[in-house]
Amino acid sequence: MTPPRGEPRRSQILAIWEGVLAIVFINWSTGMVMTGYALWLGAPPVALAILGALPLVGQLAAPLALFFRGSRKDLSVNLSAFGRGLFVLVLFVPLMPEPWRIPGVLLIAALSQLIVAPVNVLWTSWMADLVPEEQRGRYFGLRNGLLGLVGTLGNLAAGGLIDVLGKPWGFLLALGIAVVAGVSATVILRQQYEPPRQSTPPRLLEFVEPLSDRRFRGFLGFVALFLGAVSVGGPFVFPLFLDYVKMTFTQVGLWTVIAASCGLVLSPLWGRLADRIGHWQVLLFSSSVAALVLPPLWLAGGPGRLETIWMAAVFDAVAWGGIGTALTNVALQSASPEKRNLYLAWYWMAFAVGGILGSLLGGALGSLHQQLKLFPSPYHLPILASMLLRVVAVYYLWWRIRRDKKRAALAGP
Repeated sequence: MTPPRGEPRRSQILAIWEGVLAIVFINWSTGMVMTGYALWLGAPPVALAILGALPLVGQLAAPLALFFRGSRKDLSVNLSAFGRGLFVLVLFVPLMPEPWRIPGVLLIAALSQLIVAPVNVLWTSWMADLVPEEQRGRYFGLRNGLLGLVGTLGNLAAGGLIDVLGKPWGFLLALGIAVVAGVSATVILRQQYEPPRQSTPPRLLEFVEPLSDRRFRGFLGFVALFLGAVSVGGPFVFPLFLDYVKMTFTQVGLWTVIAASCGLVLSPLWGRLADRIGHWQVLLFSSSVAALVLPPLWLAGGPGRLETIWMAAVFDAVAWGGIGTALTNVALQSASPEKRNLYLAWYWMAFAVGGILGSLLGGALGSLHQQLKLFPSPYHLPILASMLLRVVAVYYLWWRIRRDKKRAALAGP
């Protein structure tokens, strides 16, 4: 079927505008704003670890996308609008009895993530039909870099809003705006063109078929190991900044702006490089930075010692500008268009499993500080453990790439 005049270019542009609104919801409902809100409500380290892991835990529901019937567009719009709209309930948590507040926040955030999770499979498959394979590195690199900048300019605005209005009103207004932005993004999403594609729920043998693909199986192992390592310490980075380093919300917002501004330049460069040398190589280089550079810079900071913290903002862009685009594109390249949803579902499940296990370990390590007092804060030990596990994951990826090259050389032309 021939696409309408102006497609898919028109929908590629609309996807960027949709992302501009969606990223405000995503960042404010899972990042600095939500972390600060939880701290104000009295969240202990274990609750912070769970909160940080919920976006990953929610991906356990991603395979449900394989069993839905109907338009990917309609499903994506309806699930996104409902899941994001449900998040408005967090505004009423301060009215609850104190013992119920943290469980209430976690329950609402978890339900929101679970409802939206299948959209990751549906939307990524849809966009893969709209963006030719040879352009994906450049397109998603540009989109991710631009959304990173927009999202963190929003973080800076939210930080200023919270510092000016105080607590809890700054948190409540920011989270309310986030819900409005997230639901509004679905209006733009509905305007995009959807190439027709038929899908049927997979049988059991079809569902497990991706696991017989040796290279994809190795990729899933890296995803689970690396994202698990990130989840051990990732949820404690902003608490480290706010609670131990004593940065203001405005300073944390400025940190994210520096990271995003650098990402706007570096993400498209990573994308172009990936189109030339491959997404596997970009994934290896960028994840090495996330393992070997970022955690030491975070841990070197302290009250009145912000130099390494600001440096980390730049290297954050170097790392995640490559990782974010490369992970998705490796998953997309691993399957034919007919099996794309199935491979994407396994990718998001590996993402979720790693996140769950990493967050459990991170929460346990954060709580261990209360007994041992070996480090200046409860956040240092999880971040240190995260660094060590990231190094293990990067070594595993390097070993897999090297082994695949040897096998390809032995197989010959």
